[in-house]
Amino acid sequence: MQPTTDGARHTGRRVLVNTGALTGASLYRIGMSFVLQLLIARRLGVDALGHYTIAMAYLNVSQVLSELGLPSLLVRDLAQSPWRRRSYFRAQLLLQFGAALLVWVGLVLLSFVLPYGETTQISLWLVGATLPLYAASSTAQTLFQAGERMELVMGTEIFVNTLILVFSLVILWRGGNEMMLIAVIVVAQVCSTAICLWLVPRSKLLAVPQEGGSVARLPLLRQAMPFLGLSLGDVLLQRMDILLLSIFAGPMVTGIYSAAYNVVRVLMKLVQSFWKALYPTLSRLHRQAQDQYERLARLGLRYGLLLLMPLATIGAAVANGLFALVFGPEYTASAVVFQILIWSAPLFLFENYAITLLMVERHPRSSLGLLALHIGVTAVALPLLTQRGGAQGAAWAGVLAGMVGATAGLWMLHHYEAPVQLQRLWGIFAAAAIAGIVAWLLPVPWLLQVAAGGAVYLLVCWLARALTAADVQTLRRTLAHRG
Repeated sequence: MQPTTDGARHTGRRVLVNTGALTGASLYRIGMSFVLQLLIARRLGVDALGHYTIAMAYLNVSQVLSELGLPSLLVRDLAQSPWRRRSYFRAQLLLQFGAALLVWVGLVLLSFVLPYGETTQISLWLVGATLPLYAASSTAQTLFQAGERMELVMGTEIFVNTLILVFSLVILWRGGNEMMLIAVIVVAQVCSTAICLWLVPRSKLLAVPQEGGSVARLPLLRQAMPFLGLSLGDVLLQRMDILLLSIFAGPMVTGIYSAAYNVVRVLMKLVQSFWKALYPTLSRLHRQAQDQYERLARLGLRYGLLLLMPLATIGAAVANGLFALVFGPEYTASAVVFQILIWSAPLFLFENYAITLLMVERHPRSSLGLLALHIGVTAVALPLLTQRGGAQGAAWAGVLAGMVGATAGLWMLHHYEAPVQLQRLWGIFAAAAIAGIVAWLLPVPWLLQVAAGGAVYLLVCWLARALTAADVQTLRRTLAHRG
């Protein structure tokens, strides 16, 4: 029994490292991006920020298109079949490099077709130049994730984003413009690619015995199409509400909503990073140890809710004080929007839980359908509710889309007989509700409301056995294990 116990502890340790690494990298990237855009707005003005934001939006979409959905597909498959890494590494690199060149040409053509000024045109050419380099770094990071070495991804992300911020600060300090800032992205991508290719042989992820032969690329692309749809849908999911608001509501309502959304977006990114970190381990355990796979899936959902539910209830209770501190007293309207929109975070956890397990269990089209359903509800509900309720109506549309996505996701998991167990979650909901009520009613400063609500939450969780001594011991053993 000892080897089994050691294997379980090693898996637990690796899950903790992977989750921490991807979460840390995501938080760092979000923080650096926020700081940089704030500095651009203050130093160069709204127009420069607009040019920079447009370029980054095109870059994000172009990167997803050039990846062809291959990273998500191959992280799953190579986690289960490590002896195929070398052949698939080469195939992925060639396919993504070719796609990157095509997307770059598309960006150049688009810059002439659309009514853009010279600055935006040159920006599109520059961000397109990073795509062939991105193909190499994306392929390397796919290998790192499939090998459950997320710390390599984190190290690269932190270094590159720090480099972008430092170089951008120098340019802003010396009176540079937005074109120079976009050129920094090109330099940073060169560095990122060099680091990733340097880490590939040193990670020894290709050192294990590898099978020979080439990979049939056309069938591989067909398999990757649902994953490409998921990646594109994810980008659209992150930007769609802002785009619709800019059309149907105007800048004032969009600004009120954006202030609240930028805070909730951090939680959304954490949720995505959490399940992305668990994805390769769940893929491996699904083939090797079904009991451990089901246990890890259920623990992932429960631990995610243990964190998100009190953030939702207590966060809604202290929203006015929080937004007055972070954004200023004039953002009380955004605080009200936040009190509504924050509930989309735990719903997003359920939806991503379903999407991840459906991909692990080889139902990617169902995952894509779930994502399309969320986007469709947003596209219909947001314009209608915004016209009735302004920014608050937009927030309710986001919650409604999350509720539909979470409900449909759980139904799909039940349909495919995937591991779903909701019985032990009611204690978390009850504890979070009581904590939120306590924080709301206490006539004290908001920081004391947070402290009191958090203490009540932990106490009720313990009494309701939503958080047990076994949970604490499991976490302690995982943290202490060095195997």
